[in-house]
Amino acid sequence: MRRLIPICLILTFGLLLTVAQTSAQCREKPSPCGENPSTYREKPSTTADALDVDPLALKVLKAAMEPIRTAKNYSFQTRVMRENLGTNGQIITYFTTSEVIVSRPDKLRVNFRGKSRDVQLFYDGGRAVLYTPAQKLYATISAPKTLDGMLDALEGRGVYLPSKNFIESDPFQVLAPDLKTGYVIGEVELYDMPVHQLAFTEDKAEWQLWVTGGANPRIQKLEVIDKGRSREPRVVVEFSNWNFNASVQPDMFTFKVPPGATEIEFSTLRSQGGK
Repeated sequence: MRRLIPICLILTFGLLLTVAQTSAQCREKPSPCGENPSTYREKPSTTADALDVDPLALKVLKAAMEPIRTAKNYSFQTRVMRENLGTNGQIITYFTTSEVIVSRPDKLRVNFRGKSRDVQLFYDGGRAVLYTPAQKLYATISAPKTLDGMLDALEGRGVYLPSKNFIESDPFQVLAPDLKTGYVIGEVELYDMPVHQLAFTEDKAEWQLWVTGGANPRIQKLEVIDKGRSREPRVVVEFSNWNFNASVQPDMFTFKVPPGATEIEFSTLRSQGGK
């Protein structure tokens, strides 16, 4: 999973990068594709660094990512729970929500809410702007003219978007290469909804994905454990209101300076909310 492992949130922006792993074993239950997972099970290699990725897990993962890859305009909402270590070593839990609108190849709008702050992200073909409506502060960041390039540029500045990998042009090709293990756990109930549970591991993270089955799979939940950080903090992302034919207007991605708003350096804006 290239770049998916970092699980970090700047509370000022409510921004989060998501991905994960898990070491569960596959149960012999009907698969999301109507096939028995055992049909695809290969005997695990005995070498220490061998991969153990069930082909069916990859098939289901790819099916869940395909609507994202093929959509030109789409939107979704997230509710994020993130654990972070406090100054005394105690794990503190934070919650954020976001509304995401994507228009490929070069437009993005995200509205964040967390820690009693609203933050808006505008991206329109090479220019990214972060704006805090309550304080009327905004910062401009130069970025490449593609969504993938812009996401990498923001990450390089310490801004991690919630569900970054579900905004990139081909999420499956981002997620699949770094997998060490992958299993289909089976069909479970999630908030009275039947979903298929997948579990994956990488070198420094483990993650689980819950996705509806059928002809139109939809991601419902992602859970990530960052094994590279002390006490392995957890991030949980709940997805809702997927719309792969979203109605968009060009002006929703362009930031227009509101009366009384002040432009500041990005580093100053980031420090307004602390970490």
